Amino acid sequence: MAVNNLELKDKYMKKFKYLFAILLTFAMVSAACGGDDDSSSSSSSSDSSSSSSDSSSSSSDSSSSEEAEEAEEAEEAEEAEEAEPAAEEASGPNPDDGCGYATEGDMVGIEKGVGGTVKIGTSQPFTGRAAIAGEALLGGLIMAVDEINAAGGIDGCNFILAWEDDRYEIEQMVVNVRKLIDVDKVWGFVGTAGSGAIPSTYPAIEGAKTPLWGPVSPKDQDIQEVYLTNPTRTEQGRICADYFVSQGAKTLAVVATDNEMGVEALAGARAQKEVHGYEIVAEEEIEVLSDVVVTAVLAVIESNADAVLTALDSTQNALVMDAFHEAGYSPMMCSDAGSAGVGGASTVGLATPEAADGYLGALQVALPDDTGEFVTNWRDNWAAYDGPGKDGAAPFSLQTYSIIQSFFELWDRLDGNYTYENFHAQAEKLVDNPILIPSIPPIACGPLPTGHQCASGAGVAVYSSADESWTQVKPFESPAS
Repeated sequence: MAVNNLELKDKYMKKFKYLFAILLTFAMVSAACGGDDDSSSSSSSSDSSSSSSDSSSSSSDSSSSEEAEEAEEAEEAEEAEEAEPAAEEASGPNPDDGCGYATEGDMVGIEKGVGGTVKIGTSQPFTGRAAIAGEALLGGLIMAVDEINAAGGIDGCNFILAWEDDRYEIEQMVVNVRKLIDVDKVWGFVGTAGSGAIPSTYPAIEGAKTPLWGPVSPKDQDIQEVYLTNPTRTEQGRICADYFVSQGAKTLAVVATDNEMGVEALAGARAQKEVHGYEIVAEEEIEVLSDVVVTAVLAVIESNADAVLTALDSTQNALVMDAFHEAGYSPMMCSDAGSAGVGGASTVGLATPEAADGYLGALQVALPDDTGEFVTNWRDNWAAYDGPGKDGAAPFSLQTYSIIQSFFELWDRLDGNYTYENFHAQAEKLVDNPILIPSIPPIACGPLPTGHQCASGAGVAVYSSADESWTQVKPFESPAS
């Protein structure tokens, strides 16, 4: 068994050496035929260990290449995952999507998309006893809407103004507001006038949650939807009282309508009595829309007050002025901006020139002959305007023109999100970043309570019948306290 095993072992060793020789020869031939370039020639001169090394290197290179590919694929997958949030962000609100691009869902009065529109509304006394003011109030709004649309609108939105004539009648204004909400489907209201009637519309405003921006001079009633951009009649009455005192008045009379407008004026007179110590010697009421003023006039004349604060409509103010003049009684007389028609002839033009001379009006918007850039631009545009309301008293158009410009500024700050929630949120931040329209006091609304009285301060202007002009005699400032 031992001999046989050795023989077998020797036999197999010979065969192994023979096969190894053949394999070595084959490897050398393969190396010699590997390529035609210099690198291949150099490689052909290598010995078997070099060939083995090259083979190992090739295997290593292949392995490294596979690992690199796997790493690259992993990196691409990671980058794709990181890109997903960016893609989601890119698919979010985009101004190129047009009007209301950041508004979720449908909003009343908003036609979303490219070429979309926003419908706003207003009620004005376009006819009736206050038409000379109401026409211009409406004209100022229409002119501003035309201008903003001609300039391309705001964030893809053009504006539509729906309006109704309330004839200076409370019941008609309520009907108008309900129609504008229920039928015309307005998003909100801008610059509605008629201080005595506006509060009657608040139930409809609150019920529909429809914002009311810049109603002209009503009392602040802490309603979420209502933002006052003008000093209230109470504040204007306080400013008039401050001016009376600065001119030496010791006694004061109040003549006002028997509604909330009159209550506000009386509140202003009483507030400044505590500041200055003057005496209120008469408090007289006249019925709303009544031309019967004689009783109130006689009572004031009998009181011999140094100054008279009124809160009446234009016709009533003119009747009172004429009655005082005919009786030879000439106290200082001051009214809130609306009923005084400051800057124009809506009130003084109804009285005799001698009676109107020296008439004072609280000033809540710049005089129409102001030389500043904003008022100059308004004046030039108003001169070229020939739409509805052109025949009204120009100063009133400046008032609503200024109010709606502040609305447009706030609209721009909404950044395409026109939900009522966002509107209120942005409006109530104005206390920290006011809207500055050069013709009116800064608009600095804050949260409720009391924060929606957005403007503070007023001036005083005096009328001269000699040249039929108004001159500002007291700058815009807050009442003395």
